[in-house]
Amino acid sequence: MELAAQIGLSVAEWRQMTPRELRIWTDAFLTRLKRQEHDRKTDIYNLAGLTRAMIWSRHPPRYEDVFPEKKGPMDDEAMYATVRTLNRLFGGEEA
Repeated sequence: MELAAQIGLSVAEWRQMTPRELRIWTDAFLTRLKRQEHDRKTDIYNLAGLTRAMIWSRHPPRYEDVFPEKKGPMDDEAMYATVRTLNRLFGGEEA
């Protein structure tokens, strides 16, 4: 029952499960925990880099540079301009 409570199952769900189903739920729960731990470590690493930039820089980055606003979908012309820029960057030929 303790395992059921830890992985978020109700008592009724736990009683109706086969051992195989319980194992699948447990594996999924552990995978989710590992992914969340990885995400937390990534956040800590990024925060450390940002803190370093704020403390040791004469001119810390602007808020807008660190946290850019999400833009809407690109129109065809903006997409084409981006593709042309990337093509030039990677040494592609003009078509």
